[in-house]
Amino acid sequence: FLFLGRPPTSTLFSSTKVLLCKQWYQRRVRAGLNSDHAATAVAALGNVFHSNGYQIVTYGTVPAPAKSVIYTVQGKLTSQSREANPSIAIVAHFDSFGIAPHLAKSANSNGSGVAAFLELARLLAKLYNTPGSVPKYDILFLLTGAGKLNYLSSKTWMERKMTSDSPDGALLSEAEFVLCIDSVGKEGLNIHLSKQPKAGTPADRMLRAFKEATDLLYPNTTFQTVPKKVNLGNPSFAWHHEVFTVKRLSAGTLSNYPSHTASGRLNTFDEKVDSDLLLKNTHILAEAVGRYISDVSDKSIAILQDRMVPNKDMLERTVQYLSTTQRAAQLLTKESSVISFLEQMMDKFTSEVIVSEFKASKRDPEFQFYDNTEVKLFAYNVKPAVFDLFLAIAVFAYLGAVYLCIKAIPHILTAIYQSKKLKSS
Repeated sequence: FLFLGRPPTSTLFSSTKVLLCKQWYQRRVRAGLNSDHAATAVAALGNVFHSNGYQIVTYGTVPAPAKSVIYTVQGKLTSQSREANPSIAIVAHFDSFGIAPHLAKSANSNGSGVAAFLELARLLAKLYNTPGSVPKYDILFLLTGAGKLNYLSSKTWMERKMTSDSPDGALLSEAEFVLCIDSVGKEGLNIHLSKQPKAGTPADRMLRAFKEATDLLYPNTTFQTVPKKVNLGNPSFAWHHEVFTVKRLSAGTLSNYPSHTASGRLNTFDEKVDSDLLLKNTHILAEAVGRYISDVSDKSIAILQDRMVPNKDMLERTVQYLSTTQRAAQLLTKESSVISFLEQMMDKFTSEVIVSEFKASKRDPEFQFYDNTEVKLFAYNVKPAVFDLFLAIAVFAYLGAVYLCIKAIPHILTAIYQSKKLKSS
């Protein structure tokens, strides 16, 4: 997606300059359209000569099917208890989406979610490494790709792991609750569920943990539950947790967006996150999860204290890195810096880190990526066709005048000769 220059250029610009360019074009187009509203015919004719039109041209090859692979990064925190431990899962997708894949920042959706996810993993790792405070819960951490493509990576990972009798699949299938994190860099927190939970259920306990954490840490923060029934007739999922809900797992999505139709979730220019709000929301998230796995009943006691609080600098650096790195699903490979970064961060805080890749089926692919995702687009500043008509008439008139002058030269010379002859006689 390139700046449409005047004259044609191919320089890549930032989203801010693209917006300025758009406003400039709108002004020029309005000026061209004003010829239809001129006061007189002569004024309208004059506007035709002064107004400009634009011819859009693109250069590039026809997109061809490319290697279609999506990735998942997983890790674990396990309790030291020898008994059969209950478990929960923390999930977030890391890809971006936009009409221009190379420019899609997705800072809040879901750069902020990944930053909160990694900070949560860091804080819980400290909690699990502190003697005498290790909770009796196993935690599965799952970072998935293709979240903007109907959460295909989560869906594929779950189907393959749960049908292959793998330990990871068993850990997920036995999870009391699956918490998905999606866009937490703005004001307000909402937890989206498929239905209002019954008292005493894991979903109800998780809600109470969030409400207690909010009231204890930031009483003025708005936290609400948004129940929305899963539409089984619609193949597209509204929220991340619905992928797990259809498999009869108790799940919910934490987001600052109250609705799945919010425009900010699919915005090419989503490039701003409020660091203070992200810090606050991450603190609430970490405290709520800590209260859930520690089964604390005293509402006045904070689980995460002293050094076990979110680090604002780490959150800012993570969001900054993610929002300046290409993360569209069709642009990622296993050697991509994003995949390596997530793998390294997960390896710092969790154990048994695995990067899984899933290829689209050749017979009946659920998705297909194409190459040639970046095309140069030019706008040529041209005069309207009426101008060409008048220009052609003027050229023909000029050539006709020159022709008549040339044809008249012999007659002029003869007349001059005769006049001189008469004078001499």
